Amino acid sequence: MSIWAPGSFAGQTTSREIAGALLSEVRHVRAVRVAPHMHEVPYFSLLLEGSYSEGAADFAVLYEPYTVVFHDALTEHWDTIAADGCRMFFVELLAQWIEVVSAVPRPAHLFEMHGGAPAWLILRLHREFLAGAAASPLTVESILFELCEYLSDATLETIAEPEWVTRTEELLRSQLSARIDLRTIARQMSVDPAHLCRAFRRFRRRTIGDYVTGLRVQFVCRKLAETHEPLSDIAAQSGFTDQSHMTRVFKRITGVTPGSYRRNPV
Repeated sequence: MSIWAPGSFAGQTTSREIAGALLSEVRHVRAVRVAPHMHEVPYFSLLLEGSYSEGAADFAVLYEPYTVVFHDALTEHWDTIAADGCRMFFVELLAQWIEVVSAVPRPAHLFEMHGGAPAWLILRLHREFLAGAAASPLTVESILFELCEYLSDATLETIAEPEWVTRTEELLRSQLSARIDLRTIARQMSVDPAHLCRAFRRFRRRTIGDYVTGLRVQFVCRKLAETHEPLSDIAAQSGFTDQSHMTRVFKRITGVTPGSYRRNPV
């Protein structure tokens, strides 16, 4: 079994070490199957463009843009890159961060598919990576501590998750452009609205409101990167009140306006 040292990837790779972490952007320009391998250190990854699938003995996941992954060190897996290739950003935790994550409970794998907090934290890291010599080590360090805390929080839940939590997620994703009515959703799930909200936050580590906002911002990122549609149309499609509302929320979460993001996509 091949064990890859930090900075070793199958695609075209550019790496920078900042604040004790190795940040790497990796591009694949064509379809490829990557043989089973392991990474020497734990890492986060964020899919920026394209699609790919990853498999292992205990998981199989198809990734879309802004999917976040965490794998602990020496996690055996294999990858299949789609025909149009993909672009990814990796955050490998070197010695000082391995000590941090080793000191707290953490999952062996973590998959965040739908615009959760880790995606926007790693997107901030990517912007620091792109800044080159102007990058702020303090900003990178503070974000890495937040990511490590997120890993620890992800291991706290031990009670079985109700199956309707996943059904609630699916419903929210299917009604992204519509007004969210919690009472109606609760009736569909045959639970009390207060219980719906408490359980969702417990098992997804964020409120339903934050979850929907993450989905909407994720949708806007994709539209900005992949289309030339007017911002007002994107706002309507993603469920924001208007373009101004979308801009305020987008900037609060990503740190830039939609127009700036479109001009300088990640």
